[in-house]
Amino acid sequence: MRIGLITDIHSNLQALDAALSFLRGQDIETILCAGDLVCYGANPIEVLRRLQESHIPAVKGNYDEAVALDLPTASRRPSSPQNEPLKKAALQWTQDIVSDQERNYLSNLPWRSSHRFAGNWVHVLHAGLDYLDEWVAPDHPNSLERVAAAYPGDIVVLGHTHLQFAEAVNATLLVNPGAIGRSLDGDPRTAFAILDVATREVEFHRIEYAIDETVQAIEQSTMPDEIALLIKHAARRIDELETQA
Repeated sequence: MRIGLITDIHSNLQALDAALSFLRGQDIETILCAGDLVCYGANPIEVLRRLQESHIPAVKGNYDEAVALDLPTASRRPSSPQNEPLKKAALQWTQDIVSDQERNYLSNLPWRSSHRFAGNWVHVLHAGLDYLDEWVAPDHPNSLERVAAAYPGDIVVLGHTHLQFAEAVNATLLVNPGAIGRSLDGDPRTAFAILDVATREVEFHRIEYAIDETVQAIEQSTMPDEIALLIKHAARRIDELETQA
């Protein structure tokens, strides 16, 4: 049984539509989403509607919680001095544009979900076991080990880091499909994965999408234009682009 894995859409409707179109052309049973549905892109309402129309179960990410609860920030630690104002601007803009209907949807997303496919358990959570903004990735082996210990022998789907990886820790497989809507590694294509639950084989995909439409929508909003540059150049922080210039 093969399933599609997506995460970190970040209100990028064009990237989501490209990924869903690709996945629907594959032999898959369902699609699971590991959170951070909103913020940065200019189409949060349309993204949430698309997920609901497509019957894609999602868990809550740190940005989803921040929008739902009108929090001033989505992270426990601030970013760089140049980047932090952009993060807060994207969050504030999203909080201003969504209605109570979208807030209720985001608020009701679970922290984690568990799915059984042909006798195999697949668990989905945005980040770590305790916080929605925990860093769980191969460059922090202890973080992987802690999550694996909570789900011995099962498959765990993660988001948050925007990094594609599949790591076996003892008998547990941890998979991050990468970010649909905001790549951070210099490759602006949308990222996602297909998992064969029975064989535990993971296919990672990166495909082109209508990124110019995404950029234009941000520029036509009242969000800072620098947010569009972050997505266009797949940069983590705006000061990275200033260094390259």
